[in-house]
Amino acid sequence: MNFIDRYLKSKLVGHIGYDVWRPNEKKKYMEYIPNDVKTILDIGCGLGEFLWVLQKNGYEIGGCDVDEACIERTRKIIKDVKYADVQRLSNYYSNDSFDLITCLHVLEHLSYPYETIQEIRKVTKKYAIFAVPNARYIAFNERDTHLFSWNKRSFTNIIESAGFNIILISEDWTNIIPEVLKLTPILSKVLLRVFYDPFEIITLVRKNERGI
Repeated sequence: MNFIDRYLKSKLVGHIGYDVWRPNEKKKYMEYIPNDVKTILDIGCGLGEFLWVLQKNGYEIGGCDVDEACIERTRKIIKDVKYADVQRLSNYYSNDSFDLITCLHVLEHLSYPYETIQEIRKVTKKYAIFAVPNARYIAFNERDTHLFSWNKRSFTNIIESAGFNIILISEDWTNIIPEVLKLTPILSKVLLRVFYDPFEIITLVRKNERGI
């Protein structure tokens, strides 16, 4: 593998802590899953933390990634994990294969996020859940692997233009000052809107059957 190949692969892989296992941090995404979902594909599944959570909750699941070390470790949790470049997702999965596709902190690492969202639209039967960091809260040491960033408005635009209807879009305030929010949620939310942007943008979307 030459220098350019290694560089491009590092962009796709992003920043993975191979010694970190935090499935509890993924549980918050469960509340976005609609009741009629039975099958889920988690793309860019990393070490399989969210797959583990989904499996514990009885979903039929699959996962994919481009990091071979992650794939090997995740296969110890579930068997249905494969190597797949998510920017060409429809080359690996047939159309309408899953009720829901989850794409959690993956798009910001990709050279072609818009095309990836379109690929997700092909493979999902109904829904997708996307999570991206807010543009104003990109840590300095993440800038080498974050090729794109969005705020709520710009992320809404790219999702809708790729052929999805937004069901809900949530800005995760609890990642900033959770204890203050618990004590005075209304006042704290007002103050946070004045002084901060939310750390994370999460959106549940439904496939637009009318096309793009």
